[in-house]
Amino acid sequence: MLMRIINLNVRGLGGTMKRKYLSDLISKKRADMVCLQETKCVEVSREKVCLIWGNNEVDWFENKANNSVGGVLTI
Repeated sequence: MLMRIINLNVRGLGGTMKRKYLSDLISKKRADMVCLQETKCVEVSREKVCLIWGNNEVDWFENKANNSVGGVLTI
């Protein structure tokens, strides 16, 4: 069985267009796991993760950004 993993340096998750791009990419590639670096988010909401993933059947782990630097989100 093949596992599809997407790993991207997103340089911030603040923009609606970027979140839409990620959601479309996840859907198109049928990703099983997504690793996003440089989210620049101090906290990631469930709503934001569900929008990125494409539905609410999702779990995630985040390493929060420190003063808008860094941040890792694994979905």
